[in-house]
Amino acid sequence: MKPLNFTKNGQRLVIAGALRTPVGQVSKSLSALEANELASLVVEELFRRTGLPKNVIDGVVSGEIAQSSKAPNVARVISVRANLPLEAPAVTVANNCVSGFEAIFEASRRILLGENETMLVTGQESMSNMGIFLDKVKRNPKTATVEKIRKNWAEIPGMPDINIIDGVEQGLNDPVRNAMMFTTAEIVAQKLGLSKEELDKYAHGSYSRTLQAITEGRYDSFIMPVKTDLAELEKDEFIMSKTGFVEKPERFAKAGPIYDAISGGIKKLYEDFGSFIGKEYIEGETTGKVSLFNSCPQSDGAGALIVTTEDKAKELGLPIQAAIRGWGYYGVDPSIMGLGIGYAMENALEKTGLHWDDISFFEIHEAFAATALGSMVLVRDEFGYDLVERYVKGDVNRNGGTLAIGHPLGMTGIRVAINQILELQRDSKARYSMGAICAGGGVGGAMILEKI
Repeated sequence: MKPLNFTKNGQRLVIAGALRTPVGQVSKSLSALEANELASLVVEELFRRTGLPKNVIDGVVSGEIAQSSKAPNVARVISVRANLPLEAPAVTVANNCVSGFEAIFEASRRILLGENETMLVTGQESMSNMGIFLDKVKRNPKTATVEKIRKNWAEIPGMPDINIIDGVEQGLNDPVRNAMMFTTAEIVAQKLGLSKEELDKYAHGSYSRTLQAITEGRYDSFIMPVKTDLAELEKDEFIMSKTGFVEKPERFAKAGPIYDAISGGIKKLYEDFGSFIGKEYIEGETTGKVSLFNSCPQSDGAGALIVTTEDKAKELGLPIQAAIRGWGYYGVDPSIMGLGIGYAMENALEKTGLHWDDISFFEIHEAFAATALGSMVLVRDEFGYDLVERYVKGDVNRNGGTLAIGHPLGMTGIRVAINQILELQRDSKARYSMGAICAGGGVGGAMILEKI
């Protein structure tokens, strides 16, 4: 593949002002705020910290998965609420867990094409506020309106043609393969022969690194405290409630595999997905690997940043944090969605003309220990580059990751980009950082940032 040109008239695209909320646990400290409200808080703080005049923003792109009817085209809602120029276009993108990255890429494309010069990018999600809803009610004359639903409320649970749907649960299930996200992680673990002990050890490493980074204040300049009627949150919530797991790693082993609690167990997984696993189930030997604590928690949060050219950023006096060297995508079967990370990283290297050894460190999304570690194994075995050894050496997720921080779906791309920026600033020898994210449906995305 011939490398692509990711510059505008020779000018590098840059990121400035990247900022995020702490990540809140689902139904806890940040749950009183809708996703668009969280994003609006970050946007206001971004302008305050950078001193950037709002009238220079000529476009907005937002990443969010569970867009609500409360804020249709959430990018426009955020833009108008922030008093940005009304003539500036605002568009919302949804690419499952890659949505935050996609928002950065879409803003970059618009600048490369000459449509825009200075773009505001946000990524946000409130899993606490994803709805439980009635499906197919408008087909039934007894429930076709809100008034009729209220009148016939007692009858609805027994109506065979109406379903009561948990939006989070449905959203975490692939509709083509009928596989929950933890199922895809279990498939990867079984396919690659990863043990539960390996996954628990990896999860403990993520918790330990995250807690150390927070305790040492490495994230402080990138996080804004958020105060709600429920609480004031200054640090990522999940890991601060799980410090005992860092101190006592044996707690990970006590968390049983998710498939032990599912009807049919791990044998049923092989019956349903054996062709994707590529192995046979062995009675008495095959066991589950994925547990609650080697999986990421559901979360709330938002982040924002500015994308523009290097010259424009200097003209505006923006605090340039990194240059966007390029990006890449790659899709795999939805049943092994996590492995999209490995292929996306290779694609990003091909599109930028860089090589694995050019990358100083990696930020790999940890939806599950199985998908993060599995992608490193894939890179080693398929592309001949020992990314597992780079992880052991400390060149992957140096400041922790999703398992401990949390995963507010549409925000995660912004969070990963911030981790890339953080370490580019901390490591005087670093030149390139690669971030990579997997997503439901099998699409993986990767972004390479360059030190300024």
